[in-house]
Amino acid sequence: MLGFPGLKRGTMNAPAPILVRKREVVVGKRRETGSMECAFAGGGSLRISSFLGAHVNPGDEIQFSLPDGDSPLTPELLIRRTARDCLYQTSIGYVARPKTNRLQHAFASAAISDGRLGFTCLHLPCSAIKSYFYSGNRGRDPANQSSLYDLLRARPNASPKELRLAWKLRELELLSIAAPSAHRAALARAFNILSVPELRACYDASLEDPKAPALFPFAGFGLILVSGTPIDDRFLVRQILSFIPERQGRHFKLSLRKLDYSGDKAVYRDSRVKLEVTLDPLLLPLGFEPSWNRWKHLLETSLDVHAEFVKTGKYIRKGNQWKLVTWETALASRIEINLPDNLEGAVNTAKRTYRRFGQYSSWIEEMRQRIERDPMEKRTLERLGAAEGIPGDFDVALINWKPDYDRYYYEQLLKGSRRLFLFRNEYLFETATSIVVETPQAGHATYLFSVTDDLEAFLCVYIQTTKEAIRHNQDNCAERLGYLGRVVHGRNRKVWLAEISKFLGEPVDCSLAPDDE
Repeated sequence: MLGFPGLKRGTMNAPAPILVRKREVVVGKRRETGSMECAFAGGGSLRISSFLGAHVNPGDEIQFSLPDGDSPLTPELLIRRTARDCLYQTSIGYVARPKTNRLQHAFASAAISDGRLGFTCLHLPCSAIKSYFYSGNRGRDPANQSSLYDLLRARPNASPKELRLAWKLRELELLSIAAPSAHRAALARAFNILSVPELRACYDASLEDPKAPALFPFAGFGLILVSGTPIDDRFLVRQILSFIPERQGRHFKLSLRKLDYSGDKAVYRDSRVKLEVTLDPLLLPLGFEPSWNRWKHLLETSLDVHAEFVKTGKYIRKGNQWKLVTWETALASRIEINLPDNLEGAVNTAKRTYRRFGQYSSWIEEMRQRIERDPMEKRTLERLGAAEGIPGDFDVALINWKPDYDRYYYEQLLKGSRRLFLFRNEYLFETATSIVVETPQAGHATYLFSVTDDLEAFLCVYIQTTKEAIRHNQDNCAERLGYLGRVVHGRNRKVWLAEISKFLGEPVDCSLAPDDE
């Protein structure tokens, strides 16, 4: 999506942190490198972007609010050319879904963030939204517009994979002929719109019915420049001149087990940090399908992801109130994936393990029932499995492994352990200095107890209590078990590792710990 450089602060005389001047009249303007300086009749000047400066003429009145250098507020500016012809730059928040007024005109309302010039919202006609975001060629007569599919040279029923392939081929063509950057930006805009099912459905409906309402892409959130007319505390928009969404570049590790797989895409949603990434089969060429969701928890490989995210949101009803929920979603044109070398092998291993779970399901269920009652050492389980003909490379620790568990914690605790016991939904590691209890499931903590010479006595007490009872020392159970404390997994695995090492009395170099996902 195209935008323009933000308003640049110029030389002003007033020392106030936030400066508001009303009815300053432009008497001249001077072009500088990448900007335009407007001189005022009352003295002083204001430096703005070249894009915005092209719309300002001598005689125009400017009202503006500039934040100081340390303020998080965005520039806000109103240019009056005539009583009904104004330009307005501001930062908007959530843009509501379209409504229809009594004249059957569809419009959307955009909330103004930190407005200081008296406006609370923008009145956005759907025709203006369509013209700016959903037009193949901005500025052309609607009758001569190219469709977004035409820009990509893709079929209207193209799959996500076909859309990405079409975009890449067209981008290579434009690069080969040194086409203007605006052409490539329009191509990326078309791809980003059509890659979001809700926006694509909106666009397809407008092709069938030009009067159909139009959604503001990604629900707003960004810096906008519009032309129109101010009325009371509203600004009635005639045309959108530019929009810069709130963007955030991110680089992170993405575990394959955290994806939800369907026939034409794999989606990652992180409710903790409010992120969403959609991968098509061209980005993730593994031949995935919905059946992968049954065994994805056995996948232990991660992808290296570079992406640019835009803010989005929607209102949801909670009780008797509506609450705005926001998150970040990755732009389809700004996702890059680095695949690990062992990816195919990791997928095949996970599939084979899943088939084994089905093949030996009766024995696995029997063992689950036994460890629900009594702790059982891993080596004992392996001997029982061998007697049943279960291959030696089958990891019996997976019996109570949960799909969302991070193997990193298990591997770190296994390194210094003498023995490993499975009990209920937990692992009990016996080390030289402590007994460590770990629940192989996200959202849990690692519990630590003093080492004991009589492990059997420890287990007899432990199986009769609960974590909550231990934390509150009910019936003196924490003291009898030698409870030392717990370490929550948290967001940073290096912090967890450092805390665990303190309890275990082992030196650790946390700089060698893998990056957090």
